[in-house]
Amino acid sequence: MPQRPTVTQENDVWVLRIEKDNGKMQEYRCATENQARQLAMVLSKPDTGGPPRAPAESR
Repeated sequence: MPQRPTVTQENDVWVLRIEKDNGKMQEYRCATENQARQLAMVLSKPDTGGPPRAPAESR
């Protein structure tokens, strides 16, 4: 089971690390803590396996 994403600050860069299903570690570097935490939230959501949804039509 993959671990939860970790966000740390290293040398004035925010680093997000996520363990993938195959056991490998994926690393992303962000300029701000907010960017790193938002990316962690998006990437940690489970994939439903369905096709992407079309954008909602405007009225």
